[in-house]
Order: sequence, then C-alpha cells, then structure tokens
Amino acid sequence: MDLSEKNNLALETLKFPVRYDSRQQTIWDAKGMMVCDIRGWGKIQFMNKSEARQDAIGELITNLLNKFHRNENSKIDEELFRMLAS
Repeated sequence: MDLSEKNNLALETLKFPVRYDSRQQTIWDAKGMMVCDIRGWGKIQFMNKSEARQDAIGELITNLLNKFHRNENSKIDEELFRMLAS
C-alpha cells in the first residue's frame, strides 16, 4: 500500500474534526473513537515543563490531522503527515 492509499484509508476511518483531551492524554475523533494515546514520558519527564510539552505534542498532532483533512492536496500538509507516519 503506497502513502496515498494509507492516507485515504486513515481519512476514511476517522470522523473529523479530531480533538486532544489533555486529561486523558489522548486524541479522539468526532464520533468518540480513540485515535491514539500521547505517551512521551520516557525522555520528556526529565525536560522543563514536561506536562506542557506532552500536551503541546498532542495539540500539534491534532492540529496537523485536522489541517490535513481540510487541505487534502496541500504539499506541506502531505509532508507533515508523512513525518508523523514515519
């Protein structure tokens, strides 16, 4: 399956917009399906503002997914989505 097919499969699976829940550190789709857990305490726990960093990562991923969904053919969004998938 090539990248385009993978992206289409993901977009068909999720109901947009997705949202980040900082209390549970998870990303949810519009129908209440959990998309992913944001887990980064291994190294992040030793950094300054560790909780804020983890939440910022969750928000970033959520924003990128929503933006990708809205601008499916945008080159920059495709590159960002590819970076997240790798």
